[in-house]
Amino acid sequence: MLKFNAVRLVEDCGGVREFAASMGKTRTAPYRMMRTGYTGTNTLALVLEKYPHLNINDYFEDTHDNQQTGT
Repeated sequence: MLKFNAVRLVEDCGGVREFAASMGKTRTAPYRMMRTGYTGTNTLALVLEKYPHLNINDYFEDTHDNQQTGT
């Protein structure tokens, strides 16, 4: 399963303050995104516009369930 790493995205975009300013949002928006791992398509579109050097695919990371199946 893939999980979006919002923490790394915000850090790569200069931190919470710079990211929020570039998105036209308050600082609580990136913190919420970092906490939930969710971002809307409008925000992703803005990221692609403001930070064209970033590859959004790099921020989707494979997660593995460490649960064992019954034996």
